[in-house]
Amino acid sequence: MKKNRIAALAAAVAITAVSAAIPVNAEHDIVENKSYDSHDTLSCVGSVSKTFAAMAVMQLADKGKVDIDKPITEYLPDFTMADPRYKDITVRMLMNHTSGIMGTTEGDFMLFNDRDTAPHDTMLQELSTQRLKADPGDFGAYCNDGFELLELIVEQVSGQSFTDYIEENICKPLGMQQTGTAWNVFRTDEQVKTFWNGNVLLATDYCMYLGSGGVHSTASELCTFGSAFFTGDERMLSDKAKKEMSTTSVEDKYEDGFGLGWDRVDYADYSAAGVKVISKGGDTVNQHTGLVVAPDEKISVAVLSSGGSSMYNELMAMALMDIALSEKGINIQHNTPEMKQTVDTVPEKYLAYEDIYIAGDSIYTVEFPDRKYMEITNISSDKREKQQYMYTSDDDFVRMEGDISTGKAVQAKQQEVVTFKKRNGADYICGDNYYEIGRKNKLSMSSYVMQRAEANPVSDAVQSAWDARNGKKYYFCNGKYSNTCYTDYPCVKIKTLPEAKGYVSSCKMIDGNNLKAAIVMPGGRDLKDMTVRSENGYEILDVTNCAMEFISEDAIPELDSNITEVKLSTKKAKWFSIGAAENKTLILDIPDNAAVYVYDQYDRVTYSSYMTEYGNSVPLPANGKIVFIGEDGGIIKITQ
Repeated sequence: MKKNRIAALAAAVAITAVSAAIPVNAEHDIVENKSYDSHDTLSCVGSVSKTFAAMAVMQLADKGKVDIDKPITEYLPDFTMADPRYKDITVRMLMNHTSGIMGTTEGDFMLFNDRDTAPHDTMLQELSTQRLKADPGDFGAYCNDGFELLELIVEQVSGQSFTDYIEENICKPLGMQQTGTAWNVFRTDEQVKTFWNGNVLLATDYCMYLGSGGVHSTASELCTFGSAFFTGDERMLSDKAKKEMSTTSVEDKYEDGFGLGWDRVDYADYSAAGVKVISKGGDTVNQHTGLVVAPDEKISVAVLSSGGSSMYNELMAMALMDIALSEKGINIQHNTPEMKQTVDTVPEKYLAYEDIYIAGDSIYTVEFPDRKYMEITNISSDKREKQQYMYTSDDDFVRMEGDISTGKAVQAKQQEVVTFKKRNGADYICGDNYYEIGRKNKLSMSSYVMQRAEANPVSDAVQSAWDARNGKKYYFCNGKYSNTCYTDYPCVKIKTLPEAKGYVSSCKMIDGNNLKAAIVMPGGRDLKDMTVRSENGYEILDVTNCAMEFISEDAIPELDSNITEVKLSTKKAKWFSIGAAENKTLILDIPDNAAVYVYDQYDRVTYSSYMTEYGNSVPLPANGKIVFIGEDGGIIKITQ
């Protein structure tokens, strides 16, 4: 049967350490041959949790308990921010990422083999000191904190914890027995194994922001969840609510066309075949998810993986979706883009766009050498990577591989086309990228890529203060011992550039100790304001809207050979440079509620006490660092 053919394909995918399930039946009991006694592999679905949070809110809206177009202060009266515009944020804006909130108040929101209520309990307090990056409703930019506020709204309105709410109102009605959060599926035997550098077994990473990333599920149960969005299936939501969730008001193709809880609700390739497809991706440190649903055709595809990325999972889910659709006689064409006709001369109008541009944490130069092509250089990187683009007859630029000046460049195999665009008086570079669906077809994705940097003239004293820090590193110091940031990005490096006066990375200098994120761009997510303060004669870099602090490298002492123990203090990491101890081996006695991480000279992790099969014998790399973290009263004993 056709259905069995699809199931066989899903099973083959599962062999490659990716779980996939595709219920295609139109009936409510769409997952055939499922046994709840089998206990399928469980994964954190990351940001696919946002769709659970959005469903919960829309359930309350269906019951008349929430009006999604009312300000969130109607439901969270204690919510305030250090920006009066917060009063204009509506519940809908949280669900479609248009609130203007900076992004993610990280703190201790991702933990190894641990759980903690603090991130949830302190969210309103953390937001109370933050500004907005844009007017509420102006544009969409992915925002985790918005879904944490939705989590709080669900709790406030329902009178239940978020975990209990989704258990009673989503999981039980759908028969999902292996879906929950860290508060009811913690450290289960079915939890997927995760690895560091491909082969080092690592403890599970748990997300404490439940509404934005903390739901756990299996591939088959996530498919069941996706089936609740099928047209005509009103077990969870009215068709009206589902239609509202799968609609976007965005007309600019380069802006993220978020639905309510969904990343994308409109794909041109599927629409051309008369098929509505909605999708959501999710990532934690090592667990990744893609969920793709065709509501009218009643197909739900979920791909979960240990390692990889949600983008790959979504692309795989779409390839499987195409097979499922073909079984229904619907063939989707993801056409490979045609080669562009290039032109040897760049029109003079583009010379006015030569300038400094910013994106993420990087600074770029845009130039047009001899008007023959465009060259974009990441001047923030030590290698100053360059990308070259030829002007085309379509009045845009296509990325080339090779050096154009030698005459040997060819159009990139994975086509990337960029163009310049104005929005609200600012200049941006926008791009179209094409990703493979299956072996031949490609899916296009468009976005804002970078923003022209405004001039930011500062005094010589301010510029000199930051120039004096150029190249200086600051190390994460206020996270809990289980915080995954000690593995992901343990340090921040200050970098100033002579070409970009008044800037540190993509932040504007405000004064000698304060930086303000400068990006105001659709798609500009997780922006960071920073302050440097002095403490005990050393500098602390405070990422003010992320609840994260970093201590300056010159405050870190050398690990003396006479040190036999390190006394611990809660959320006060104790860093040491390895120095004279290089190439030695330590024997560590690490108590509960404590951790140790070791880094090489490039700040890459070489050891973590969350590498579960590593043991307590730890070699020290030359010119590296080691950090000890734990709770008040704890002691880590060292034998050198």
